[in-house]
Amino acid sequence: MSVEPLGDFERLLIKQTNTLTTSHADQFAQVFDDIALDALNFFDLDRLTLFPNSIISLNEGKSMSVSRPNVPKLDLKKFALGNYEEYLNILKVQRPYQIFDAEMLKVHPLVPLRLLYREGARWHGVIQLKLFGQTWGALAFSRFHDDGRPLDEADIERLKLLCDSWLCYWQNSTITRSLANEDTRLVDENEKLLKLSKKQCSVLALLAQGYTAKQCAEKLFLSPRTVESHKYRMQNALGFSSHTELIQFALRNGFAVRESN
Repeated sequence: MSVEPLGDFERLLIKQTNTLTTSHADQFAQVFDDIALDALNFFDLDRLTLFPNSIISLNEGKSMSVSRPNVPKLDLKKFALGNYEEYLNILKVQRPYQIFDAEMLKVHPLVPLRLLYREGARWHGVIQLKLFGQTWGALAFSRFHDDGRPLDEADIERLKLLCDSWLCYWQNSTITRSLANEDTRLVDENEKLLKLSKKQCSVLALLAQGYTAKQCAEKLFLSPRTVESHKYRMQNALGFSSHTELIQFALRNGFAVRESN
């Protein structure tokens, strides 16, 4: 039984999958630039943008965009004019994708599409992207020339397949980085805990419960001055500049619960 040779798209998909699965989470932004540029070249596109279905997230810059060298980089602030917030209504249309040619862009009621035409775009498409059965956002892609071959249904499906893999890896890399940062914080907190003496831990626990230095002193049979001394030594040892930071550290690490029980 003979095996069919790989097609051009299959080779691209394998290359991109290998790249994504072997890259580190903190390298995703650079990796995305590279693989997205490959997709631009393959489909004869000039710019593409991955964006969420949230105007708040968009305004916070939570999107990813790549352009060919001779095409303007996407500046979202330039498009935040007029009824730009209604651009996301495109995703409410019950179609997997939408295409806008030059004439449609030129006179479209949505300001961002008209601005896109003025910027030089002559063809624009939007593909809906889903995660866990819900609309996550979309891929927007544009051509800044008139002589590209039309993308047929199969091309759109191929482009969407690439985008689905990008989106999954983007979300996974975000979670992985967040967990790594949390692990680093926990290690740092644990190292700080080791710097405290047993007596200092007792003082900190009472402070975390809201006791004053005088009340702590009475409970621990210490002088208020000694309690204040412990407090400032802990602040210095842990690298905190205020009493508030010290108490927040104590609450994060369960001191109040530990002692109140």
